[in-house]
Amino acid sequence: MLFIAGIGLAQNGSASLCIAIYSDCINLLERIVMPIMPRSFFFQPTAALIMSLSVLVSAVSISPVQAADISSDPSTEASIDDKSMPDHHMNDHSKMPAGVQGGNVVSTGKFAFSYTPMFMHMEDNYIGSSTVSPQTIATTIPSQVTMTGAMGPIKEMYRIVPTTMDVQSHMFNLMYGVTDNFNLMAMASYLRKSMNMITFSGASGTTVLGSSSATTEGVGDTIIGSLWRVYKDHSYAVILNLGLSLPTGSATQNIAMLSPMNKFMTMRASYGMQLGTGTYDLMPGLTVTSHTNNWSWGTAWRSRFPLGNNSEGYRYGNLNELTAWGGYSSSPGITATIRIAESIQGQIRGSDPMISGLMEGTNPNFYGGKHTDLLGGVEIAGGPFGYKKQHAAFEIGKTITQNLNGPQLGHSWTFNALLGTEF
Repeated sequence: MLFIAGIGLAQNGSASLCIAIYSDCINLLERIVMPIMPRSFFFQPTAALIMSLSVLVSAVSISPVQAADISSDPSTEASIDDKSMPDHHMNDHSKMPAGVQGGNVVSTGKFAFSYTPMFMHMEDNYIGSSTVSPQTIATTIPSQVTMTGAMGPIKEMYRIVPTTMDVQSHMFNLMYGVTDNFNLMAMASYLRKSMNMITFSGASGTTVLGSSSATTEGVGDTIIGSLWRVYKDHSYAVILNLGLSLPTGSATQNIAMLSPMNKFMTMRASYGMQLGTGTYDLMPGLTVTSHTNNWSWGTAWRSRFPLGNNSEGYRYGNLNELTAWGGYSSSPGITATIRIAESIQGQIRGSDPMISGLMEGTNPNFYGGKHTDLLGGVEIAGGPFGYKKQHAAFEIGKTITQNLNGPQLGHSWTFNALLGTEF
């Protein structure tokens, strides 16, 4: 795929760019990404990788455009590519991984638009840091459903166990520069969530009755906010973020699943399969970036605090994310990045009385925990190639540690991409 992308770029008169991208990507995959990714990831038809590379090819062959990513918005820098091709509209664009948000600002009176797709795969059930089999969950973990037996009321086991889940998030971000140091932004999203489950027969035992899958899809929550660059010198920049998440995504989606009695039942989807939180959430953050010569690095903190319960009677736990990264520009416009990210989230508080049943995801106590990801990627600035307002990036990574309030599905791998334009 990288070679095909290179050919596409070369056909548009950007041979040097295609060679640089191909060389840097191959080196990055061999040295950083491939050792941490499951072998099957590189051989299955991964829509994330195909989409990202297609977007990258399109970006260079369309009009010259500058990026201000929805997910990477810092501000600072004048490394080798900025020096060779100055662009006054970039407002000192920082080299950042595709999955980092809120670190760049745009200049006064300028708009910036970006598209940021994210693909995440989840598999294996965890209790704490240990994996547990579906059979163990189905025979030892009591549900919230009570049935009457010969000995009185007893708790039924979770007889429907999820095995994998895939999440696609397509985010669209618009920014406006009120001043060189203060920007307003709005972000909309479209989500698709798919889950595979196995169902065990009856109320006990390890006999597998069958499997089923369910999908929810639609508009997600909307975020409005601001970015304020509070400090900047020739090497460092500090940006404060303050956002508010609006509950535009549905929290009342329904799905069908195979019951232990061998019937398909339609019920409200589990909390994790809903498209929105249903709450207004405060989203503060802080980004610090720096660079020297060909090297760049930074750190960022992001959080999400629900301001109350939603109309269904619950709210997600507080979320805090901390990430740090480093980058090296081996050639003008091409920066290889490596990043470590940790996410910590509390359990769901409250509950939706319509979300119940014999599947673990219906229990609000089985949400939250912490996980750490290691990611590698490439950032491409268009300035050195005659596309001064263009910026693209992608990264892939794998979860290396996790400790979850389980049983719940664990994180496996994540893919982030970015394409932005300024006008």
